[in-house]
Amino acid sequence: MTVERIFIKLGLKHMELEEFLGRELERAGYGGADIRRIPTGTRVALYVERPGMAIGRKGKSIKHLTDELAQKFGLENPQIEVVELTKPELCAPVMAKRIAFSLERGISARRVGYSAMRRITNAGARGVEIVISGRIAGERTRSQRFYRGYLSKAGEPAEKLVSHGYAAAKLKPGIAGVKVLIMPPDVPLPDEIKIAAEEAPKPEEAAPAMVAGEKETEAKPAEGERAEEAKPEESEGSGDTQTQ
Repeated sequence: MTVERIFIKLGLKHMELEEFLGRELERAGYGGADIRRIPTGTRVALYVERPGMAIGRKGKSIKHLTDELAQKFGLENPQIEVVELTKPELCAPVMAKRIAFSLERGISARRVGYSAMRRITNAGARGVEIVISGRIAGERTRSQRFYRGYLSKAGEPAEKLVSHGYAAAKLKPGIAGVKVLIMPPDVPLPDEIKIAAEEAPKPEEAAPAMVAGEKETEAKPAEGERAEEAKPEESEGSGDTQTQ
């Protein structure tokens, strides 16, 4: 088997796993998974809105997922960890499903797009892009794009920093696709340059304060100078006169 076929097989397996987790955890608000190999097996972190529904009563749902991941997908000793999403508005898969659900309820695509974009930006996202395409208004296929803020479109930041979400809405005219891209806040970007502010110069040290009750003293003159000051100044033309 060539290297290309190996990568294609791994990609298909990953897509099947994502679809399976999305169906099983749809009611729990599935927002993605992080799968990593560890020395004791495979660690699977599930990001959901409602952890209680993902765990199930007495852990039945988790046990079912663990067995399915081990038998159907061949994961070695899967260890599932359920993580609650503190800000679902910054998770693109969750927002894509919310938009699709709103479209299925009959809300117009324009209204849904602007409302979702506003909620995402209010949550603190640096940038967001929402694309709704399909038969959303009439029988002709069209697409509407909603964009705000800064969003990386290429390179490593676009792959690792941007959250991607996709969903499908089943409408009466046909199926509409929803794509959501979210740039989370406070992420380090390689092209950002931060200049540190220069520290203000320290003020000169002030003279020590004078102790209360202490008087300023003038410099004392030397002994010779004091003697000269004691003699009265002689006026011009004065001197000893002899009587004839």
